[in-house]
Amino acid sequence: MRPAALFLSILFPVLLAACGERKAALPAAAAPALAGKEEGGTVTAVPAPLPPTPEQLEARAAALRERAVLMHAIFGENFNPAANEAPMELGEPDEPGVRMYTIEPVAHAFLPNGDAALVANALVVRAERDGIRVHTDGGLLNVFILRKADGRWTLLRHHANIARLGSWERIGTAKFMRLAPGKTGLAMLYGGAFQGYVDRYLSLYDLGAQTMHDLTGAGIAVSASALACQPADTETCYDVTSGWRFALSASGAAYNDLVFQFRGQEDSKKDVRRKGGEGPRLASDITRLDGCARYAYDGKTYVLVEGKNLAKNH
Repeated sequence: MRPAALFLSILFPVLLAACGERKAALPAAAAPALAGKEEGGTVTAVPAPLPPTPEQLEARAAALRERAVLMHAIFGENFNPAANEAPMELGEPDEPGVRMYTIEPVAHAFLPNGDAALVANALVVRAERDGIRVHTDGGLLNVFILRKADGRWTLLRHHANIARLGSWERIGTAKFMRLAPGKTGLAMLYGGAFQGYVDRYLSLYDLGAQTMHDLTGAGIAVSASALACQPADTETCYDVTSGWRFALSASGAAYNDLVFQFRGQEDSKKDVRRKGGEGPRLASDITRLDGCARYAYDGKTYVLVEGKNLAKNH
């Protein structure tokens, strides 16, 4: 019997060049790290990443100092630098009334026009919380746009509780990138794990929009795994990951196209191979997954225009 650990530990290198391009592609926006590779039936571990250099550590510390300045500009004395948070009263998404939240800064960037964008998570204040977060609840995405005048930052716009993303009441990872010429965007990578199933999604936002919303609609699946799956069980075991990047719009849309390269494997064929009490024949049940998908902006949201999203299928 092929062990479940071996089945699920194999991740494939992301070869984005395999996807056909009709226009020149922009630099890669993201690629997953490899957990290991299979050579002659043996799983070879990928070397651990090198520790950060002194220069990298100083850059991180400088970023935290910049973020603290922006938080203080927004919240004044209400900002607690030791806890790196501030209280704020906000409307509850899709609910009447307001509630008290704790604003937690996540990332920031300085835009081409000199403004600053601060991405933060809003955590609802609960008397009984005691440091505990709800696993099945996402965080609330907030974006603050600040402008500097006479040497001081002032709040220009606050996009409050834009969307609920992720799990454990956290919004995930923020990345800043170019959505199109002259348009700086925010990419949010988030997901969750529940009963052994792990999913990860991508959402995009235009930082220059007067009203920010998810340009992907409800997120695009970028990976999916069944980590707790046992190959001998009747359920399908799978592990799909992807790399993604922007490519110049083939239709002249307001935003660049998104191109994905998916790699993975599943054992869905075992269901049709069962014969009486023999059980699954795992060695011949594994299907390698390999494919591309291209999304284009149609004026309202990103839609699939080529290929298939192999992560979404699971």
